[in-house]
Amino acid sequence: MLLKKILNFDKNNTIIKLYHKSNKIMIPFLVPSFLLDDNNELKKFFDLFNINNLSFHSLISFSSIITDYHKKIPFINQNFLRLFNFKIHIFLSTFFSYNLFNKYYRPEIYYNIYLKRRETLP
Repeated sequence: MLLKKILNFDKNNTIIKLYHKSNKIMIPFLVPSFLLDDNNELKKFFDLFNINNLSFHSLISFSSIITDYHKKIPFINQNFLRLFNFKIHIFLSTFFSYNLFNKYYRPEIYYNIYLKRRETLP
């Protein structure tokens, strides 16, 4: 029962209000992320905010889709779809944040500078 309450994001009024607020600030925060140069210090904060905002927005959107259309797919359990939705969004958000961290704080790994040099024949 607790799992149903946790995974029903689209039925919680507070989360829906946050969802609509995040929708209004999505484009204003995406624009600086696209326009700023990679060397700018503020870009990493815009990128991290956008990753979190987009993953939250996508999680709630897919939860609403599951609520609307789960009856048309009778062979898949609704709770399974909700749990899968939650897990895949957490995984992707972590993956993108990890890559963003490596891009800004460990660029030698991100840009593959540690490539082995092949020895050539004299």
